[in-house]
Amino acid sequence: VLDGLVVSAPVIREAIPSGNAQITGSFTQTEAQDLANVLKYGALPLAFDRGEVQQVSPTLGSDQLHAGLLAGALGLGLVLLFSLLYYRALGLVTVGSLVIAGTILYLLFLVLGKSIGFTLTLAGIAGAIVSIGITADSFIVFFERIRDEAREGRSLRSAVESGWARARHTIIVADMVSIIAAVLLYFFAVGGVRGFAF
Repeated sequence: VLDGLVVSAPVIREAIPSGNAQITGSFTQTEAQDLANVLKYGALPLAFDRGEVQQVSPTLGSDQLHAGLLAGALGLGLVLLFSLLYYRALGLVTVGSLVIAGTILYLLFLVLGKSIGFTLTLAGIAGAIVSIGITADSFIVFFERIRDEAREGRSLRSAVESGWARARHTIIVADMVSIIAAVLLYFFAVGGVRGFAF
């Protein structure tokens, strides 16, 4: 018996003095192999319990969605404010790029929603905010390289060119690490974590 199903019900026809038994009958090769596997491996001694079931009403889900969007907007607002105060004119570049990145992401959500029925969850919103934050992080690495180059006495134009050449490798490696982590999370996680990774 395996998982509550009778796989085979043999009957003992004679004594087995040697300890070697043989099951006989009209089996196909596939049936015989399946029976051999059941006898060899049996059922795994595991039981699955439902860990947690949570039902959320539509109004509570809506409230959580609005709270998540508000938290994201406040976080992005603080990043933009910090960029403008700390980097001044270069902060405008960060603000512009984050607006463009956010717009592209929003359009991507719309296209995916229309074409494959993509639904945005709270975890997805968090992932989107993190991905926009990675854009800001790349600019900070670049701007700090520009500052280092300017401290060494280079002109602004020269500092931008050499700063980009030096920062590009760090930015690409950091972005690749983020992409690899997201891909691994997407394929090996379930539920909300998978939405975050996507």
